[in-house]
Amino acid sequence: MHHLKAFVALILLLAVSCRASAADPISVYVKSQCSKDPVGERIAFKVREGLRRSSSMASVDTYSDSVMQLSIVCIDPDKDKIGSISNYSYAITTTNTEGYYDFQITHGVGTCGTRRVDECAEGLVADIDKAISDAIRRVKDGTFRYKVK
Repeated sequence: MHHLKAFVALILLLAVSCRASAADPISVYVKSQCSKDPVGERIAFKVREGLRRSSSMASVDTYSDSVMQLSIVCIDPDKDKIGSISNYSYAITTTNTEGYYDFQITHGVGTCGTRRVDECAEGLVADIDKAISDAIRRVKDGTFRYKVK
């Protein structure tokens, strides 16, 4: 129950932030583990650029400055595909200020070729925005459920 209260408090804080002026965007930290994957690194770079252009979200340079996080982990492509395709997994989380582990909001996987980097990054930025909106909506309309078995 303690974690539920921390999560609800955080989501309500997000809701207040979203209603505030554009000067109060939600801070998002992008963590990329794609150092051997040039396409994956380009995707992470473009996501950060997309967050900088957003009026409701902002890219921050450190985890400790963030409310939301996007973690991207690239899977080593076949040697003949290095530099032309990226296979990745991602998770969108929000900070748990009262515990050790953050709350996972959503996750997914993707494959992106070098010609589609902008499109893939825009999709991830949209996923972050949707995750924030969905969490706020579910808390507001009472459909958020927390159940420990």
